[in-house]
Amino acid sequence: MTRYDAVIIGAGLGGLTAGAILARAGRKVLVIERSNSVGGAASSYKVGDLFVEGSLHETSDPHDPRDPKHDPLTRAGVLDAVTWVPSGTFYQARGGPLDAPFILPDSFEQARSALTQQFPEAKDSIVRALGEMEQIASENGDASQANWTLSLSEKFNREFGDNEALKSALAANLSYYHDDPATMAWIAFAQSQGSYLLSGGRYVQGGSQRLSSALARAIKTAGSDVILRRAVSAIGVDAQGRVASVTHTAKDGSDPKSEDAARVIGNAAPDTLAALLPAASGDALRASYADRQPSISLFALTLGLSKPPREFGIASYSTQLLPDWMKSLSDYAHATTLMADEPSQRMPPLAIVDYAAIASGVPAPPYVLSVVGPDALSNWNDGDQDAYRAKRARWQDAIVAYLDRHYPGLAQAVTASSFNTALSVKTYLGAPQGAVYGFAPSPGTALRTPATPIPGLYLASAYAGLGGYTGVIQSAGICADMILSEN
Repeated sequence: MTRYDAVIIGAGLGGLTAGAILARAGRKVLVIERSNSVGGAASSYKVGDLFVEGSLHETSDPHDPRDPKHDPLTRAGVLDAVTWVPSGTFYQARGGPLDAPFILPDSFEQARSALTQQFPEAKDSIVRALGEMEQIASENGDASQANWTLSLSEKFNREFGDNEALKSALAANLSYYHDDPATMAWIAFAQSQGSYLLSGGRYVQGGSQRLSSALARAIKTAGSDVILRRAVSAIGVDAQGRVASVTHTAKDGSDPKSEDAARVIGNAAPDTLAALLPAASGDALRASYADRQPSISLFALTLGLSKPPREFGIASYSTQLLPDWMKSLSDYAHATTLMADEPSQRMPPLAIVDYAAIASGVPAPPYVLSVVGPDALSNWNDGDQDAYRAKRARWQDAIVAYLDRHYPGLAQAVTASSFNTALSVKTYLGAPQGAVYGFAPSPGTALRTPATPIPGLYLASAYAGLGGYTGVIQSAGICADMILSEN
């Protein structure tokens, strides 16, 4: 049995970042991953000739010292191990309450100019709202002491009244974070959206797998260990209730091994970790998160096209396509459960990403178009696997036909596809309810920290912060600092 300073359960972005920081600080670390490769959601892979990006479309620029990722990735030794490609404008928003397409630049100065030019009647409110957003984003992601009671809807209603086109222009990409402005904290939106406007959008050239792999290499180079195809079966505690060991097996349950652990870091949901603990400790862990709701889930349809998407009229790297039935930003909330039914004329809001529009390093042809929208596990819980696949295929056909109406000729150019739903997220990532961002960023709920009520057990995942790439990496850095400060 080997003695480790920290055993990390899960080789997702949070676990790898925390592990790299600790290993480079001289701690002996073991990362245990049940899959065949590291990365979790931060993965990219191929289905035949089709390149599939697991989750990353764009993130804020970690080279900016004000970005919450800057310090953790620097200390993990990977800030310059990958190339961060500028994504250009933040997004083009079209449809819904917008009379004409609107391009939101990825800087505060240019965003203020673009918004006030299109909505001159709201100039003062735009300047005020973006000023507050910039202040929040400039605090390097430290929103732990901020007022979380105000919702995004309340803030927008105060500032913009019934100007739904303006609200939609500024928050067309709502599903990057949540699905309902009435149940999202304003401070969470301001911090997350503001990070893009503060430093600009970036994509990891060649795919997010490169960042995950760089983190794993940093851990190994520092003399620590990453093992794959091993599943953690138990977390042991001592007589005082402090974590003391981790037992892991081959994926089929054979070959059990135990490791002494001074601390355990969970790159997983608290419910998942609770099931590994003795009953009393597991109950205590669940109880501490009982007031938190899971985040939304997402579907991701990846299309391979025979021609670059720009030839069909897709004009930006990122396009937020709002459906005609959306008359207000609050209508976003009605989109999450659309896929519970059969496809109809009512389509969900879509985030469309054209990797050929920038120097993404994504191989082509086929030219990769990623189409993402809000989803829920309950949409896919009924029926057997055959029924699930058939319904998913019908929705894929409907989405492609819908895209073809906006971008004529696109449907005929589809040569390959891969469709992941909320059920895919739950199955492959082990995320309860298919949650992609950890806990929902609800008003009135304080920001969680990596510490848990179980002595020696920490979180380095979306469940310890705001979720998303930035939130996960930020929580991993805080987790590593907590552990380092104890020695």
